[in-house]
Amino acid sequence: MQVGFIKFYFFVLKMKVEIRKPKLSDAKALQKLISDKDVIKQISGYSYPCPLSRMKKDVNDGIKGRKTKKSYSFTIIFDNEIAGSVMLEEPNEDKGCYDLGFFIGKIFWNKGIATEAIKQIIEFGFKKLKLYRIQADNDSDNPASSRAMEKAGLKLEGVRKKYRKKGNKYVDLMLWGITK
Repeated sequence: MQVGFIKFYFFVLKMKVEIRKPKLSDAKALQKLISDKDVIKQISGYSYPCPLSRMKKDVNDGIKGRKTKKSYSFTIIFDNEIAGSVMLEEPNEDKGCYDLGFFIGKIFWNKGIATEAIKQIIEFGFKKLKLYRIQADNDSDNPASSRAMEKAGLKLEGVRKKYRKKGNKYVDLMLWGITK
């Protein structure tokens, strides 16, 4: 009697993540993604639910920001769907260092999309803008953001203890950076 072996083949599909310049027509999809309670609680400066007018303003500011070199916003596309937003903003005086910000809609979490979008914007920053540094931060109660930034090549540079109060507890602020 011959024993057969079952072979399992795992095909890793290359996910299609791209970042592109934002369009005003992206605002509605982005507003829907950011208005999830689990998403918006990780982003400072937004009320729940995020009004469409606020997202239209943000997208419009992102479009205008390129002209003044104050910000470079991108819409994240995953398999032809809007999945979130990633941006370089708040430059230092010589515009050689920018802050990195991003959000991903909850239905797109845990797929490596944030990591890939961060890698792409870092490449844009260093190659196209000739930056020498990109920095970011996240609250300690958001370990997924920490993982995405670490996988994209940012290094943890420091921690500000008890930086912000959320509800009845304090959270630390994780400080990240990458240099060319």
